Amino acid sequence: MKNLSELLDDVICDHDITPNDVPMLDLYMDQVLTLFNEGLEQNKRYPQDKLLTKTMINNYSKEKLLLPVKGKKYTRQHIIQMLCIYHLKQTLALADVKALLGRSDVDFEQCFNEFLQNKQHLRRVIPEELASHLEVDLTDPNEVLTFCLSLSAASTYLQRLCQAIIDARAAEQ
Repeated sequence: MKNLSELLDDVICDHDITPNDVPMLDLYMDQVLTLFNEGLEQNKRYPQDKLLTKTMINNYSKEKLLLPVKGKKYTRQHIIQMLCIYHLKQTLALADVKALLGRSDVDFEQCFNEFLQNKQHLRRVIPEELASHLEVDLTDPNEVLTFCLSLSAASTYLQRLCQAIIDARAAEQ
């Protein structure tokens, strides 16, 4: 079994589709799915997991998480919005994602590029912050449960912070 440091390295070395990876041409649905499923393949927990499906894209459009689609092609802006949705929906409800993305006054490409820079920074600081905990004995069920509860609490605090920011912004509008 891998130790905690090795598991952390695996988790933090996830793969991203960058705006530079997104073609300048508009794409059909199947091309968007291929871009996501090939570009983010290594982020799957299980090989059969679907990162993006036609149904998901249609639901995002219906719920107005995406800017309106003209015809059957998705623009670079749509694809970057879908990348934002992919990241946000892992911790936020779709209503919260919509509050952030269902807008036409946001430069999604700029935001996503800055996000990727922030993510690189997090890949460096998170292991440093967890260094004191990296001696968890993964064969001891008590230590594993305690550590996972602690990680879950940290995740919950960060999720609640996102929600509080969204709520504060909504209250101002």
